[in-house]
Amino acid sequence: MRKGYIIAIIAIITIAIGVIIGFVLGGRNETSNLQLESDTQLAEQAENKTNRIETIPTMTIEVQTTPNTLYVFQTYYKQCKHTTEETVTLPQEEINKTEEVLQEKYRDWAIKEFTPSKVIFEQEQEGICEEHYLIKDDNGYVAIYTIDILGQAILKEKTEIVTDYLPEADKKLLKEGIQVIGKEKLNATLEDYE
Repeated sequence: MRKGYIIAIIAIITIAIGVIIGFVLGGRNETSNLQLESDTQLAEQAENKTNRIETIPTMTIEVQTTPNTLYVFQTYYKQCKHTTEETVTLPQEEINKTEEVLQEKYRDWAIKEFTPSKVIFEQEQEGICEEHYLIKDDNGYVAIYTIDILGQAILKEKTEIVTDYLPEADKKLLKEGIQVIGKEKLNATLEDYE
């Protein structure tokens, strides 16, 4: 009987240890599940805060012109498809003006860019730009003509370059007329004949 009694006690102790281990492990598993749920909730809250952008009202400063602002006027000519650009310094009376004020004053122009350092105005016009030139012989001198909207040559300037001393090929070209576009090209061509 003693043997049976000892076996019963060992069985009871084993069952008790098993129950205790079950509670401990089950509690840990439950704690792990609670921790996992808690971590998931914290991650979702953090994501919601990231997605939710709060707008904080601030004072806005309106962009205005300064004494160093440059005006750039760009004109696109539909017939010749060229754009001319003229840069001017800001008139004194237009310092500290906003884009809206300038747009009202320069109604024929659209404001393409407005920064404190530069304001770019643009517009389109029919016809051709004033950068179309004809270099031609005019009574023994090289002359510069501009081309008007109808394609007519209008004398702009008669240079002091004498055509008598130029090679025959150049004389022939100047008799027919050399068309150039742009002041840089005009000056480069004139330098060839000096």
